[in-house]
Amino acid sequence: MIIVRSVINFILQFNNKDHDDDRIYKPHSTRVARYQIIIASTLGLFAFIVFSILRIKYPRIYIANFNQLNFSFHSSSRRNLPKLPTKSLLGWIPIVYKINESQILEHAGLDAVVTMIFFKMCIRILTTCLLFAIIIISPIRYKFTGRVDQDYPDDGNNGTSTVTRHVLYGTDLSDDDKSYQKFLWLYTIFTYIFTFITAYFLFESTNKIINMRQKYLGKQSSITDRTVKISGIPGKLRDEIELIRYIENLNIGEVDSVLIVREWQKLNKLFKIRDKILRKLEESWVEFFHQNGIKSKNELLNTSSSIDPHVGDSFNLPYRDNENDQAAETTSIHSSIVDQISEIVENSLLNSDLLNDSSYKRPTFKKGWFGLFGPQIDSINFYTDKLSVIDSEIKRARNKEYSPTSTAFLTMRTCAQAQMLAQAVLDPKVNHLITSLAPAPHDIRWDNLCLTRQDRNTRIFLVTLFIGLMSILLVYPVKYIANFLNVKSISKIMPKLGEAIKSHKWLKTAITGLLPTYLFTILNIIIPFFYVWISKKQGFSSHSDEELSSVAKNFFYIFVNLFLVFTTFGTASLSDTTKIAYDLAQSLRDLSLFYVDLIILQGLGIFPFKLLLLGNLIRFSTESIFKCKTPRDYLKLYRPPIYNFGLQLPQPILILIITLVYSVVSSKILTAGLIYFIIGYFVSKYQLLYSCVHPPHSTGKVWPLIFRRIILGLFIFQLFMVGTLALQDAFTCATFISPLPLLTLYFLYIFHNQYTPLSMFIALKAIENGEIIQDSQNDMENDATLDERREIGTKYEYPNLVNDLDGPMIALEGQDMVLISPDGQIYKKQQNFYENNDWDF
Repeated sequence: MIIVRSVINFILQFNNKDHDDDRIYKPHSTRVARYQIIIASTLGLFAFIVFSILRIKYPRIYIANFNQLNFSFHSSSRRNLPKLPTKSLLGWIPIVYKINESQILEHAGLDAVVTMIFFKMCIRILTTCLLFAIIIISPIRYKFTGRVDQDYPDDGNNGTSTVTRHVLYGTDLSDDDKSYQKFLWLYTIFTYIFTFITAYFLFESTNKIINMRQKYLGKQSSITDRTVKISGIPGKLRDEIELIRYIENLNIGEVDSVLIVREWQKLNKLFKIRDKILRKLEESWVEFFHQNGIKSKNELLNTSSSIDPHVGDSFNLPYRDNENDQAAETTSIHSSIVDQISEIVENSLLNSDLLNDSSYKRPTFKKGWFGLFGPQIDSINFYTDKLSVIDSEIKRARNKEYSPTSTAFLTMRTCAQAQMLAQAVLDPKVNHLITSLAPAPHDIRWDNLCLTRQDRNTRIFLVTLFIGLMSILLVYPVKYIANFLNVKSISKIMPKLGEAIKSHKWLKTAITGLLPTYLFTILNIIIPFFYVWISKKQGFSSHSDEELSSVAKNFFYIFVNLFLVFTTFGTASLSDTTKIAYDLAQSLRDLSLFYVDLIILQGLGIFPFKLLLLGNLIRFSTESIFKCKTPRDYLKLYRPPIYNFGLQLPQPILILIITLVYSVVSSKILTAGLIYFIIGYFVSKYQLLYSCVHPPHSTGKVWPLIFRRIILGLFIFQLFMVGTLALQDAFTCATFISPLPLLTLYFLYIFHNQYTPLSMFIALKAIENGEIIQDSQNDMENDATLDERREIGTKYEYPNLVNDLDGPMIALEGQDMVLISPDGQIYKKQQNFYENNDWDF
């Protein structure tokens, strides 16, 4: 026994010797957190002030949904939102704050409301937990330990519990130690309380979303709500008449229309060629106008003011009191420009020898290699002829018969019939006649739907394989970041830096305290874009499915690679399952201040920078100079950026999980998390309403993904608390937590069985009785929801079969595009951003 004690004492002394270097993340009291708050606050305040200035100077960028150059429905639906002041730096804050959920639902749709409910739920959960921490947990903990928080070990005991030390040294527990063991029951109690608080707000938010969703979608009768997607159609039913007869014989309802998707890949290729030719022709026309009196390309747009983002942007049409006068002035200007264009075109076409005519200069180029050799030819005539040839090819291709695929869209007479059909099992054979609710017409990825089953399965396999390999490879940069958490690991890879850190406290604080959080943040900003990109290559049939998949992929990445791997790197023994909770708790405890610094940086520093839309700002700075050559280019340039759930939601979900994990032991992380979500709420609300759009039509289906991942966070929280109590030999307290994971699993079971169907479908009782399909546009616009107004006049039809083969766009007049036909006739057409895949999701 004496020998065993001697060995244990030697081990403890050995560990004590280099403990400062071995600990994963040695806390420098509150110095690092204080520096992080200063740096993050400075960055955030700078970004906020810059945004407030740029919002006034460049409203076409930062109030893009009010942009007169942007007439997409996703932006025009927000035109009735409260208008923001054009001169006050901070006047937008109270206006955005006062916008309620019903206004968000009316103007931005169901997905935007779900996002806001998520942020509000997080604020309510963390506020309640923080109040308990401040009023009850921290005062009691301070009485027994002398510390407000107990999220990392005391410097003197190296993480070894009082009970363990007494056992090792053969001494008895003192009365204070026994009282301390009783104090740990507080952790068990509040593990239950915080679990129930989280579950309560989760289910409360779920009920709110479901009730809102059922009421909102139940009164709709748009074409999307009446349409079902059917996949796995057998060969004998791949005919419109046969499929209609089969469905109606099931006595579910009457089929209104049907579209069987066919292998239209050839048409896709022809339209891609046409788009390239059309762009060249539009560039030629703009150059022609520039050479003949219209010196500025801005004159071809729908406002007389400059739209260069580097110049003072005078756009403020939605905010002027004399709006009618301004509109009249704009119309007058445009009439003169259109008349001038017409005169130039008409006079130039009257000349028989266009190349030799001196009164009207024509753009030319050499047809040979790189435009340096060959005969000089008229570019307008050349590309007009090429456009005519490709249009003839398209017309012939449209009349051909194409092989049907196994996918079809069935539009029923009523919404109730579509809901019943979508939830029905139609065929006893596996993978035959699988039904689901159809995505909105503008949400469909037609190029993916046209793929054969073999092509689609190949894409899925390759993307899955590639993601698996990337997940393994990304462990290495995470490992590299983890090396900067302590001096010993730095000394192994960079000996000179390790020596410098040991001799300079400020350098140690910067390298081991601040640098890992910034490297972590940079990695977390860059990698999600890769998963969004790879999701687009997977072959999903709709943009909404694509987006939901990117949410799942990005969360998997940041949770596994940037949380579990980072946290347990070099410490957790995953081969010994009995030690997982113990090792995880020890790792998380040592990393607590790292996560405090990370959340502070993300909330105070990074979230305000999201307001600046740096990617969009860079795009304006580059494309406006190098790429924008035609009115169509300017339309795309001023289109609002997409608010992508795959980029915006995974990180807040992870931050909530981290905050919940530390909720009992650290009020600092609770405070940092609360600040993060308050700032995130305002930033996301502003972007969803004023500066960004969310075209994917997922009708709130992202909520089940959020719910399941928060439940996962509760499991990690409970596992951490078991390990934390085990570290202090409070095994009885830890044992009493064991029912909580089972209870949490029961919460997940309830959600899956009782709430998931209502999150995906519309209950038949929620559908308003006596629904009537409105035939006129006026009837549809009266008391219609956002989705119904968005889908007026839309059908389930392959766009490349029905879209007009318009000529080049040469100017803009209000909401109309000014186009020119091959014979020189000028005509107008209303903008349609979904035509020819013109909207980039």
